[in-house]
Amino acid sequence: MLDSPLHEHPLLRYQVDIEDKPMRSFSKTAILSFFDENGKKVSVIKYGFISLEEIIAKIDAGEDLILNNAYVKNFSLTNYRVEKGFDDSVYVTLKNFSAKKAFFDCDVINDFTYAKFEGDKTVFESAIFANGNTSFTNTDFVGGDVIFKKAKFGSGTISFQSVNFGAGAVNFNNCNFGNGNLFFVDCNFGSGNVDFKNSYVGDGNVDYKFSRFTEGDVTFERASYGKGKKDFKNIEFGGGKIDFRRVDFNDGDINFEGVEFGDGKVSFRSCHFGHGHKSFDAADFAHGEAQFEQVEFGTGSVSFNQTKVFDISFKSCAFNCYVDLRLGECHNVDLSNTIVRDIIDLMPEDENVVIKIFNISGMRILGRIFIDWRKNKVFDMIYKQEKTSLYSKAEQFRILKENFRNNGQYEDEDAAYLEFKRCESKGNLNEIVAQGNKLKSIGAYINYYFQLYVFDFIGRYATDPTRVLLNMVIAVVGYGLVFYFISEFLPKVGAIVTTITPDLNHQHDFFNAFYYSAITFFTIGYGDYFADGYLKPIAAFEGFSGVFLMSYFTVAFVRKILR
Repeated sequence: MLDSPLHEHPLLRYQVDIEDKPMRSFSKTAILSFFDENGKKVSVIKYGFISLEEIIAKIDAGEDLILNNAYVKNFSLTNYRVEKGFDDSVYVTLKNFSAKKAFFDCDVINDFTYAKFEGDKTVFESAIFANGNTSFTNTDFVGGDVIFKKAKFGSGTISFQSVNFGAGAVNFNNCNFGNGNLFFVDCNFGSGNVDFKNSYVGDGNVDYKFSRFTEGDVTFERASYGKGKKDFKNIEFGGGKIDFRRVDFNDGDINFEGVEFGDGKVSFRSCHFGHGHKSFDAADFAHGEAQFEQVEFGTGSVSFNQTKVFDISFKSCAFNCYVDLRLGECHNVDLSNTIVRDIIDLMPEDENVVIKIFNISGMRILGRIFIDWRKNKVFDMIYKQEKTSLYSKAEQFRILKENFRNNGQYEDEDAAYLEFKRCESKGNLNEIVAQGNKLKSIGAYINYYFQLYVFDFIGRYATDPTRVLLNMVIAVVGYGLVFYFISEFLPKVGAIVTTITPDLNHQHDFFNAFYYSAITFFTIGYGDYFADGYLKPIAAFEGFSGVFLMSYFTVAFVRKILR
């Protein structure tokens, strides 16, 4: 019986004892005792012991390689090629490989490089790669399904770089990748479904750069990562559904730059991001839908600069960090019920920001949104919403109005305030009309069109003093024309009278009519001219119009200059 020293495992410490007793199809038995961090024995598991010589003999004979419940020490295909005099890149064929609940122990590396797994499926389910590094670099799974479900790896580097997973399903469900670095760089996952659900990676770096997924669904649901960097740059996904729901990305930079997500649905719903930079720059979601609902983006920054997506949703997210949302092409952005505590940037700079529909219903802004009314075409982005009510649109314009004021964008604030009042007024009308009461409906229409003319048309709700001034000129000219034509053509109805001559004479001179209109409008009242007949109530109404419009102009003008 041989005793080996204690070895470190990310979850337990273990000790190996080899006994010369057969176990199942194996000639010897390996007894592994597992200990907790305090050195207390917690479990004992027996494995069948198989030597490297026996494994090599099976490989040479082209036999099926069944290592279920086996203990294997220092498995190395590189050493195998050296002993056989093969080149380093020569593939070694492993037929119908199965290592379910096997224990791979090593001093340096578990080496499966340039392996060619043939058969209906390759099984590493519940296998343990206990110590040192593990490498499947350039491995070719030419058979069917590849199963690493519930496998556990040690704290060394794990490499699946440039692996071809074939056409079958790939299953890393509940896999524990330990605390070392994990590489899936330049992998080809074939057309089957890929499952990383509930997988765990420690604080090492994770790298999936340049990997390719084709037709199958891909799920990372409930996966958990440590504080290392997570790099998914330039991955190509196919047409299947892509699921990152409830993933805990933890701290560390996360890179999805240049990823091609395809036309499938992509979900990051309820994900948790920690501190670090999160980049989706130049990612292409094609004509698909991206869901980031109820995501916690953590601290640091988030960037979607020049990302292309048809529909992207951030419903009920909390933005506690800077978010670059200058999308390159997007049909619909849903930011409803979000909380903004930092900055959301949509302000175009060198590149155009193309967003057709933009929904911020229920948003609470404790930070700032950088957006431009004209460059971002905010008017169109909100009015093109087909599923929101007029009250919802009014709320969104109000939110933007407050945001523009805080940003010092006063022209944009006026534009947003105007649309807020228009939507609110039209919404009130529709609500009353929908009740079906004809009398209330008539009153609602009268009130709506009165506000439409007096508040909107005349002065744009006190946001446009120039427009008020123009309406003042129109009023003076209009009343002057009324006074002139009635005095000239209907003298029995009414006339403008002067007190300048000894006898009161009707004055229907064209310029005198406009003079009287002006002094009446501005309520000057020199006493040299006054209205007679039915022109008296018209003159009185002009005086009221003058008082109202001058007050309106004063409010609008002062509001402009005080800002």
